[in-house]
Amino acid sequence: MRMFKNAGMVMMVAGLVLGLALVASAADSSATVNATFAIPSWISLSVVGNGDVDFGDIAGGGGYAGDSSTTLRVLSTTSWALTSTILWADSTMPKGASQSIIENALNLSFSDDAGSWGIHNVEVSYEMNVADEDLAELPVGDYNLVIQYTATTD
Repeated sequence: MRMFKNAGMVMMVAGLVLGLALVASAADSSATVNATFAIPSWISLSVVGNGDVDFGDIAGGGGYAGDSSTTLRVLSTTSWALTSTILWADSTMPKGASQSIIENALNLSFSDDAGSWGIHNVEVSYEMNVADEDLAELPVGDYNLVIQYTATTD
């Protein structure tokens, strides 16, 4: 009987050890890893939709609003600024037209000309303000200005 008692105790201890081992193996385990990356300064500028603008016939001094505005989309990972310039080599004008008068007459209004990181839609509206005396420097004919927008990061 004593042998059965000892065997029973051994089996009970073995069962407890096995149970603890199963509980220990069923517990969660974890490890960590460091994943690193960098986001460099990056920017993208695009015209959303049709960016063409028409001022109609300029028949005298005064202000002439463009028939539409332009939506520019800026995507940037850092702060940014917008500028514009007329590309004279790509523009067409009658011979003898004054570039400086056109540059002074063309007014662009930006809803934002600078911002921070993220996605931004910038509305640009257009107006030509021509003085009566400047019309003498703008000969009759068709004018087509190519306006370039540039977005730069700080």
